[in-house]
Amino acid sequence: MSEPIQMPIPSKPFYGWINVLLLTFIYMATTGLVFYAFSVIFPVMLKATGWSRGDASIAISVNMLAGGFLIPFAAKFLNKYGSRKVIIVGLAILFLSLLLLSTATTKLWHWIAIWGAIIPIGRVLCGLLPSQVNIMMWFSRKRAMAIGLLMTGAPIGGIFAPPVYTWFMNYMGGWRSGWFLSTGVVLMALVMSFWVKSKPSDMGQHPDGIVPGSVQANGQVTPHGSRTYRTTVVWTLREVLKTRVFWLITVVNITQGMGLGLIVYHGVLHMTDVGYSAMNAAYILSMIMGSSGVVRFPIGWLGDRVEPRWIIFSALIIMIIGFIGIWQAPSFGLLMILGPIYGISYGIMLTIMPTITGNYFGPEVYANINGAVGPVLTVIGAAVPTIAGYAVEKTGSYNEVFLVITSLIVIGLVCSAFLAPPHKKEVSSYS
Repeated sequence: MSEPIQMPIPSKPFYGWINVLLLTFIYMATTGLVFYAFSVIFPVMLKATGWSRGDASIAISVNMLAGGFLIPFAAKFLNKYGSRKVIIVGLAILFLSLLLLSTATTKLWHWIAIWGAIIPIGRVLCGLLPSQVNIMMWFSRKRAMAIGLLMTGAPIGGIFAPPVYTWFMNYMGGWRSGWFLSTGVVLMALVMSFWVKSKPSDMGQHPDGIVPGSVQANGQVTPHGSRTYRTTVVWTLREVLKTRVFWLITVVNITQGMGLGLIVYHGVLHMTDVGYSAMNAAYILSMIMGSSGVVRFPIGWLGDRVEPRWIIFSALIIMIIGFIGIWQAPSFGLLMILGPIYGISYGIMLTIMPTITGNYFGPEVYANINGAVGPVLTVIGAAVPTIAGYAVEKTGSYNEVFLVITSLIVIGLVCSAFLAPPHKKEVSSYS
């Protein structure tokens, strides 16, 4: 048996991890600092302007829906121009939008137009999708770990945003200073985005920094050398849509995401309804969000060593336990355990779901997959808080809502047990 050909080791250090750090900062700036700061800027803005909560919240609903329906367009731009150019344009739009909020917004329709219609354009173009596409181009063997590192950006920013922005608005005076601080943060991210590279070939490199066919330190020949499944063929969106596993992944994505929408928007109300103080309820919610951030990088490391489908199956079991615990809210002490259990499970799913999609179908079609299902996921996600609110008004409690969503997560758990890797011969048999 012939010896594998030893290729020369690239002289340049592998740029992929520098890329990940840049994208993590961008994600921290645009989501962790700007959007998590919304919760402390919005009340100050309402008090100063006199706008009603209902009228001003129109911008929030429009923002969520617009963000979902813009995903297919972002996918097309990513395929045509690459992630670097798309991220730069998105950050430029977000920067100008925030500058308008901090200087020129005086009327309610200004707020609805900027936050509801313009900012979603910038956020989609510089948000999670282009960063995930970028990382999937740069990494194969360590894809889950790289995505896990990226996903820590938002919770890190979320830890600092509320106190920092509250202090800054008190010190500078007024809500405009809050949006002005966000403008400066996004400007920093915009400057850093010019060092982002769309794919390894832009630097004369290869995914994971490994030259195909070269012998690594462990003596193994790698095209991939991965411990978990990676597709070796290029899929088209049409082929992806014909696989069973794609629809199973979609069901898992929908069902596990519905619980978070209920907890984020109605969790404090539910806990105060059953007798907890508003401060204790807020503290539990903070623990849920914090625990979801802590687990993302470690689970990314694990996701490169254990098949993601088994991690997903285990995480959903944990999610059901935590979700039922929050529903029943037996005691504050138990909620301090059960709340973070749910948060950990959500953090796992947020990291591993894009990983399994990229592993099964490849980075080339990842943007198109998100463009196909993104609007559906957004509409369902936006509907959960509203439906829950009406259901509580009719029944007097959140019990029915928790029961329905628990049942749906169980369905997602069942689907996750069948997430076997797809094969193209399976597609041809349906044609």
